[in-house]
Amino acid sequence: MHPLGNHLSLQNNQIITPTLNLPYNSFSSLSPQQNDSSTAPNIVELPPNLKIDPRAVSSPFYGATKVEKKLKKNKKQKKLKQLESAAAASDVVDKELTDDKEVTASEDNTATSSEILEVEDDLDEEEDYESDDEEEERILYDLSTKPDIPRAIPLPQRLHVPVIDIKSGEEVGTFHLSEKTFGNDPVRVDILHRVVVYQRNKKRGRRNAGARTKTISEVSGSGRKVRPQKGGGQARAGHSRPAHWRGGAKAHGPKGRIQDYTTKLNKKVRKMGVRHALSQKLLEGNLIITSDLAVPTHKTKELDIMLNRFGISGKKGSNALIIDDADATDAENEASVYGGLDVNFKVASGNLHKVKMLNQLGCNVYDMLKFKKLVLSLAAVRSLEERLERDLY
Repeated sequence: MHPLGNHLSLQNNQIITPTLNLPYNSFSSLSPQQNDSSTAPNIVELPPNLKIDPRAVSSPFYGATKVEKKLKKNKKQKKLKQLESAAAASDVVDKELTDDKEVTASEDNTATSSEILEVEDDLDEEEDYESDDEEEERILYDLSTKPDIPRAIPLPQRLHVPVIDIKSGEEVGTFHLSEKTFGNDPVRVDILHRVVVYQRNKKRGRRNAGARTKTISEVSGSGRKVRPQKGGGQARAGHSRPAHWRGGAKAHGPKGRIQDYTTKLNKKVRKMGVRHALSQKLLEGNLIITSDLAVPTHKTKELDIMLNRFGISGKKGSNALIIDDADATDAENEASVYGGLDVNFKVASGNLHKVKMLNQLGCNVYDMLKFKKLVLSLAAVRSLEERLERDLY
């Protein structure tokens, strides 16, 4: 969860999406073949000490095209070998000359050795990309092929959202969300964590607190030794109340109120968690506002086709949490609404394992983080804003 809203600006109602420009000096230098000024900032070498796999989403090379591996040879060692071979060949020729020419040959050899030293000094001052190894393998990536990083619309423009018709998938209007409920920036991850831990502990501790079994010390029975320790050919036994004996104690049974795992969390903190979870969904771009959730039929196939327009359900679609607060008096048929939910939508979504439908009173942090998409009706938005902003100071 990254607060990306501060990195954008609007010009002529268009979102300006900056590209990721990695610092050129933070990576190894380019090879001479890639020294062109137009392509050098985009071609970057994979650092050998980078411990993140380039295929990972967190890697700066994720999505970039891999350039062919470049091999470079050490020019310094190559030239030195050539000069040494030339000096050795001159020594063979000198041995065949006369005594008078041996002096000249020794002077030539001295010149050759001095030339080797000069070449060594010149090659030491070459550019840094000349390595000491004979061959070096380099992996390059073209950052110009990286996909654009999605950026969130900054506040307060982010709060102005379109309203979609669930049946046709078309935009029917716009709606301005409340900044107190949907505009929390930055999102408090610590609050979300506390609420999730509270909900998980509450679910874990939801059991029959009156269920309690007896331990060995509580089961009725004598403490005398059942049989002699040795000589009977049977296992040793101290008393008649072990858990693996008939009439004995229960091993690892429920212990009543001692086994209650529920924890306490203030109501204001739980409400704050819901507000920050709603703000996070809007920040991610995974919040969908619909005019209503009334569908004409209870057929699952028809509802699946409607949700596929939003990238929800199906084989490749995302999972979604759908929140509604329908009013029976506003519906065309009062029998079509029960418990604040449209009956046809509730029945049709029952066979879709990627979709969960709740009333706005059941909107919670755990489900909002578990499901990728969040679909809210206008009635649910109004009810959530009224309930979450009550007694808010």
